[in-house]
Amino acid sequence: MQKLINKTQEFLYDVLSQSEYDQHEIDYRFEHSLRVANIGLDLAVKENANKKIVVLGCLLHDLGKFESEKGIDHGRVSAELAKPYLRTLNLSNKEIEDICFSIATHVDGKAGYEYEDIIEAKIVTDADNIDRFSSSKILQTRLWELKDVPKSKTEKIEDLQNHINKLEEFLVKDRLETPSGNCLFKDKVDMQLHFYSSLILDLKITATPQWSFE
Repeated sequence: MQKLINKTQEFLYDVLSQSEYDQHEIDYRFEHSLRVANIGLDLAVKENANKKIVVLGCLLHDLGKFESEKGIDHGRVSAELAKPYLRTLNLSNKEIEDICFSIATHVDGKAGYEYEDIIEAKIVTDADNIDRFSSSKILQTRLWELKDVPKSKTEKIEDLQNHINKLEEFLVKDRLETPSGNCLFKDKVDMQLHFYSSLILDLKITATPQWSFE
């Protein structure tokens, strides 16, 4: 199985690197896929799902990210690109179809065709959403912001508070498909809330000290 994972990882990077996006975008998408695969493997163990289906589905879930004209379609585009590659592997037809369905539905739950509802597809979706709220996503967001016009401290604090308000909405109810996914997702959201709240405090004290002791 490890050889299969290594081969799929290499295939993923080869496809992503052929895009016209800059290297930073390519590296982020590749590294995101690796993290999603590891998260997916952890969830597959906890949910007693097919680990092979989940790992390969997670690795290839964004294969067509740079090829789709609409972001919401990139799951289905990724599945179409993945199928010819999967057919070169020693997989059964059922395994290939399960992987492709899991990839196709990870964005909006729609494959574009009828198929049985499988736990592996839910896990691929959950793993993707969990990484979107990871510390790596925080870093990526900050790096992207460095390319923008610098904002004032007040504007930064306002933006961060708005983001905190949105994050808090994710804790109102379960958002993901599996119990294990929801548990891990909440941990990630809590981590982001703590980080951004701390960042606001840091921004507030990024000022000239005011001596009030006489």
